[in-house]
Amino acid sequence: MSRIYECQISKSNITSLKVLDNNNFAYSTKLHGIILIDLNKCETKKNITNKYLNPSATAHSFSPNSKIFAFTNNHMIYVIDIETNETLQTIQTPDEDITMLSFDSSSTYIIAGTANGRVLQYRHNKTSLLARLCSFPHNRSSIYLNIKDNEIFVSAFAFHKKMFASAGYDGAIFIIDLFSHSDRKIITHNRTRVETLCFADENTLISGNSDGTIDITSLGNTKVHKTINTPLSTVKHIILMPNPDYIMVAGRTNIVTIIDIKKLKITHNKYLELSSNIVKIDIANGEYLVVAQENNKIVIIELPSIAKLKSLITHNSLEDAYKLILKEPMLQGSYEHKALEDKFRDDYLYATKALINQNKILAVNKLEIYKNIHSKQNEIKNLFEAFANFERFNSLFLENKYALAYSMSSRFPPLKLTPQYIKMEQIFKVAFSNAQRHIARGDIDGAKALLYGYNTVISKKQIIRLILTQNKEFIEFLEAVKNKDFININRLININALFTQIPNYLLLNDEIEDKLENIKYNINIGEIDTAKKFICALENIPSVSKKVQMLDIECKNLLLLQAAYEINNFKSCYEILDSHKSLAQTELAILLEKHWSKLMHQCEEYALNGNIKDIKKTLGNLIGLSTRNNKIGDLIRVSFHVRIKMLIQTKNFGGAETIIYTYIDIFGIDSEISQIMKKFEKISSIKLAISQNQSDRRSRNSWTHSDIIMKQEP
Repeated sequence: MSRIYECQISKSNITSLKVLDNNNFAYSTKLHGIILIDLNKCETKKNITNKYLNPSATAHSFSPNSKIFAFTNNHMIYVIDIETNETLQTIQTPDEDITMLSFDSSSTYIIAGTANGRVLQYRHNKTSLLARLCSFPHNRSSIYLNIKDNEIFVSAFAFHKKMFASAGYDGAIFIIDLFSHSDRKIITHNRTRVETLCFADENTLISGNSDGTIDITSLGNTKVHKTINTPLSTVKHIILMPNPDYIMVAGRTNIVTIIDIKKLKITHNKYLELSSNIVKIDIANGEYLVVAQENNKIVIIELPSIAKLKSLITHNSLEDAYKLILKEPMLQGSYEHKALEDKFRDDYLYATKALINQNKILAVNKLEIYKNIHSKQNEIKNLFEAFANFERFNSLFLENKYALAYSMSSRFPPLKLTPQYIKMEQIFKVAFSNAQRHIARGDIDGAKALLYGYNTVISKKQIIRLILTQNKEFIEFLEAVKNKDFININRLININALFTQIPNYLLLNDEIEDKLENIKYNINIGEIDTAKKFICALENIPSVSKKVQMLDIECKNLLLLQAAYEINNFKSCYEILDSHKSLAQTELAILLEKHWSKLMHQCEEYALNGNIKDIKKTLGNLIGLSTRNNKIGDLIRVSFHVRIKMLIQTKNFGGAETIIYTYIDIFGIDSEISQIMKKFEKISSIKLAISQNQSDRRSRNSWTHSDIIMKQEP
């Protein structure tokens, strides 16, 4: 059972908790600020207070890099340096309550969810809104008009590298690339509220729902998902474990459940049962859970960790290691578990060699350490029983009585590890190969004579009967394998699946798999000519035809990408990448995406300084990149917003008014410009003259038809 010990008692309700670097964790409270704790000693290292971090604060978040903390109060986001307690930035948000707050994976952006269902993106070191990533409900049909304001919500965030997922009203989940805003996905499996989200990896999203279910969705095909019913009434927390096959989940109760997401089953209904309901939970180094409870106590739970298993193996405490694995399924299948099994296999083979050399004492001593391990007892017992018959087995081998020797090895499988058995297999392969040649010449009697001694060997009967009784098909199959005539190979295998056991076929199959791997490898490194040679060798094989066709298409798309790159046509490069996601792992695609990220960082800086001109200059013809126009459009909007605000601040109302009208002509009226217009009219006392045509709602990408934006600078 995991060891649980009390670490802290908070003086007020705990609002957030985060495991930090260097064996520290921090938590924020309703009334007493942020407390930084030494995880090993459970001692308070620092107490950070801020007059705005009070009961009015509505959302809190620690950054993944453990350096900063953000919270909201009265439509303001405050960003604090955890080390110095310095307020790094104060961000004015729209006139709506912030209900959720989180940093992205890089700790660069702050993502905020509002009570009106909007998801907003900020740079943590800038004051202006960078983008509105999405809004809930996602489907703005006429039914939207019947939704009450207090029914709209944003309920969960998750991040993985550049990917961001958000859940909200109607159980919808929105997924986006934060740097390109391309490949947007909307998942709507059901209308159940999503309480928590978690990326298992770049291809898998896990959601925990208010009805106690877990949904596992493949991002390659978001229409396909698997649901697991948990014993919880609602799932509020998902913790990824060191073994990627398992997750921990918790709800509003005091129970922690373990789920095997590979086998889609509950492993432990009540893996942990705490003294009070769980409020916040995090994991440290895969070894400890840090849990904040409803009674304001923070407990540390020592998990059966990989490190502990590794230590037991290192110190040769193998019995304890196997007991730990048996008790803790999360350790099963781990690298350390495999290392433990490899050690047993090595010791088993060592003991086998000792028995072959008739040194039973050495064999017993080598396996002594496993004598109390239940899962190994039968295997060890069978080994010694088998070698009690080794002398007789060896005699049969020396007398060339292979049928009897094979029979004995079937009764005592460990004898198959002996040099005698290995030699028998080699002799059979030679006999079988010679028999094949006799059959090819039509000499059935010669083949029968060669294989006569194996007629009673159970493991050889079927394959011998096949070549002797179906010799016509067998000859045809050998010829097909020799000529790599895969149409006939498949036809004959459909007649008799035993053909797949023929050594010639097995070698051919291995060759095919090697070539498939070579194709993918050469595509990834950009060696198309080499990949094409392998494709040509496999293109007529029915069993892999679909896979080869896909790889051939990938080659053609990569050639297009390479051609565009060679002439510096980056616009075409990104259009190809966005249209063909299979190229994402190629070296050229990775290089191009790094370049794009660099461009976006530059353009974000320009946008947040109101510098439209340098955005256009930096992007060049990429400004017309249709597959990423959502991101580009957001940057241009922000640059207008910031520019207008700067002019208002300097009381250049004429200039601000002109740009407002220009903005409306380009983008129409959206919620962001509406707020700026109200502020402008209030401060300047100027009533803006908006025509009916200007007030009509436009599509989000209508700006792409504006000459002001799209015309290239000379």
